[in-house]
Amino acid sequence: MWLEVLRKRYNERYGHAEPVVINSGYRSPQLNRKVGGEPTSNHLTGCAADIRVYGKEQLLRYATILLDYADETHQDFDELLMEKNRHNKPWLHFAVRPQGNRRKTDFMVV
Repeated sequence: MWLEVLRKRYNERYGHAEPVVINSGYRSPQLNRKVGGEPTSNHLTGCAADIRVYGKEQLLRYATILLDYADETHQDFDELLMEKNRHNKPWLHFAVRPQGNRRKTDFMVV
C-alpha cells in the first residue's frame, strides 16, 4: 500500500506518469547473504524495498511523500534510509514491520 501511495502522490504532485522502480524487495536468505544484507534484514520477510531514484531532488520528494503519509494516517514505518552505492548512486530504503513487531521508525542519510 505504501508504494502505491508513493507512486500516485508523486505523479499527482509533480505531473509525472512514471513508475516507482524497486531495485530490491523480497530476498531469499541466499540472495541476502550474496548481496551482503544483514541477517535480520526486513527484505527477508518482504517488508522492505529499495527504491531507485534519479538524483537528490527525487529522493527527497519520495521521502517527503512517505513521511507525510505516515503523519496523515498515524501509521508507523520501520526504516526510511537514504543510501548510496560505491558509485555514489543514491537509493531510498523503506521498510515496514507487521503489526505487533518492533517499530523503531528510523530516518537517516547514509
